[in-house]
Amino acid sequence: MSADFYEHLNGFLSATLATWALIEFLIWIAPRIGLVDRPNERSSHSRVTPRSGGIGFVVTLAGAVLWWLSAVTVATRFQTQAAGFLTAALFIGAVSLRDDFASLGAGVRFLCHIAAAGAAVWWIGAPAEVLVPWLGIWAPGWLGPVVTVVWIVGMTNVYNFMDGIDGMAGVQGVVAGLAWAGCGIGGDLPAVTMIGLVVAGSCGGFLIHNWSPARIFMGDVGSAFLGFCFGVLPLVAVRESNTAGKTEAGALVPLFALLAVWPFVGDGFLTFLRRARRFEPVWKAHRSHLYQRLVRSGRSHAEVSALYAGWCVTSAATGAYWLAQGPGAGWAVVLFPLLSLCGVYRLVANAERRVRRDE
Repeated sequence: MSADFYEHLNGFLSATLATWALIEFLIWIAPRIGLVDRPNERSSHSRVTPRSGGIGFVVTLAGAVLWWLSAVTVATRFQTQAAGFLTAALFIGAVSLRDDFASLGAGVRFLCHIAAAGAAVWWIGAPAEVLVPWLGIWAPGWLGPVVTVVWIVGMTNVYNFMDGIDGMAGVQGVVAGLAWAGCGIGGDLPAVTMIGLVVAGSCGGFLIHNWSPARIFMGDVGSAFLGFCFGVLPLVAVRESNTAGKTEAGALVPLFALLAVWPFVGDGFLTFLRRARRFEPVWKAHRSHLYQRLVRSGRSHAEVSALYAGWCVTSAATGAYWLAQGPGAGWAVVLFPLLSLCGVYRLVANAERRVRRDE
């Protein structure tokens, strides 16, 4: 085994252990400072549970990035990108923690998300080129920053909406974090590698406490923070690739970023369209996501989270295949998202049909 392998493994395990220990403390203190989740008509849980466990991986990631900036000899340009990433992400974490204590309102949250996304795009830069299957390179021009801000804000919110049952958001965080770490290692992108490993390890440490039955929830401070991280990571990857003269590799990153979190994006976007078509308020909490409908149909939290874990792994593997530009990669990145989403939708529809038949 190479020295790099042990260094990466040490980073992953250190993040796992640090987050696990921090969340042990949070489980004890959260009820004492009012950070608890009380079940309501939209909840998938039936008992009062500590929340805001996401503080654990916010602190771990912040510590890791600060250590990396101060202790590791890297080019100044990489330090600037990592610092910009961390500053904007911590702002999202702080706003979301405030919302965990007492709701800020959808409008205020949305404005804060736009401000943080805009700052990240200004600081790091939006992708200037995107490789589109069969069509070649697309240069979005002035539209690039606009689409990128929409992507980041959308990821921040969809990750929050998808954090509704035990283990769900933690599993996606582990898989997507490892996928980004692999992208960073393969492309020699040090900031992406470091962030991906720490996010994956931190989510693993959290998942130990959050797997069904959960001892703590991540709260908005965790889900919004993770969504923002996965929204901004492609900017860091593209910037690092372009700086190293690998513009062709950088053009592959946007579609990889989508596939790394496709189960959340696919479920979230489909649910958004269904609710918008019915003129329902899309910004309000609800129980109509595919994963929530599976739980209501009788599947346990563990079963549904395990199903989505498999979906996450196969989606991330498809993204890695796209980065490697294997034979038929263009077909894979077009067909897999559509077919996998249709497959999960059909699974949900069949489960609901069985419930209606048995009533």
